[in-house]
Amino acid sequence: MSKLVIIDGHAIIHRAYHSIPPLTSNGQHVNALYGFYSMFLTAINTLKPQYLAVCLDSPGPNFRNHEFLGYRAKRKPADPDLISQLPLLKSTLEEAKIATFSMGGFEADDLIATLTSKALRKIKKTKSGPLKLVDEVVIITGDKDLMQLVNNQVSLFVPIRGLSETKIFNSTDVQEKLGVLPTQVVDLKALMGDMSDNYPGVAGIGPKVAINLLTEYQNLDNIYQNLDQIKPTIKEKLESDKDNAYLSQKLATLVNNIPLEFKLSQSKFNQKSFLNLISLFRTFNFKSLIQRIEKQNPKQVKINKPISNQTSLF
Repeated sequence: MSKLVIIDGHAIIHRAYHSIPPLTSNGQHVNALYGFYSMFLTAINTLKPQYLAVCLDSPGPNFRNHEFLGYRAKRKPADPDLISQLPLLKSTLEEAKIATFSMGGFEADDLIATLTSKALRKIKKTKSGPLKLVDEVVIITGDKDLMQLVNNQVSLFVPIRGLSETKIFNSTDVQEKLGVLPTQVVDLKALMGDMSDNYPGVAGIGPKVAINLLTEYQNLDNIYQNLDQIKPTIKEKLESDKDNAYLSQKLATLVNNIPLEFKLSQSKFNQKSFLNLISLFRTFNFKSLIQRIEKQNPKQVKINKPISNQTSLF
């Protein structure tokens, strides 16, 4: 069974920043960077992927901002100490030769959806059936928007408390968490809107009503095709905000066909990847992360270059 792990880079480093106390290396704040790579190692040890990629958001507006000017308009700016570490994330991933993807005009979530689609596509038929590039994709994220991608080949690996406790979400877990199937997540957000991303949904429709509507009618189109069967007070809200419902559906839907250059071989994760990480961690004096690699990988080739004797809090 071949497995591709895709990391939602900025979602994880944001969580790391709020989970790790302030730390510096050579005058640079690195607590978020340290936390990201700590989570990275946890995921590698737990999931043991053959392939790994990291998707990052790009600065500037994306197509959702053009569709809806208020998209994410109410979000508070990130802390300066976190912002200062974002370029480090990209540069260190490249230095460690970890496959990294970003593209202007699209969010990391869209890149993740596209990589997932590309990785699971059927490439040829054999006597035993269709052959896929990979058999399984696991997405590491704290973003519920990505629950729409979950199916029998795609799961989420989600930090629950800080970085120490994690949970794998399959289709059953998504339904228990949100009250709807993964295929209904987009229409749930279309009805409810999204306070975090600041798109409207249908005014007056909350989680309970939205879940009940989707349980009864399966999707947004069926709901609007059966308005005459719906309670008058709810019907009125749906009719009044139909345009907002479909706008929100469009904003919530992840793009899975970005023209992204992706070769699975470039995302292969192996012993050389661990060596690259050890070299990287040595640069920031992340002693404990080096020790974790050596402990989790007893066959790992040791590098003779000594680690600095400087006292490390990491």
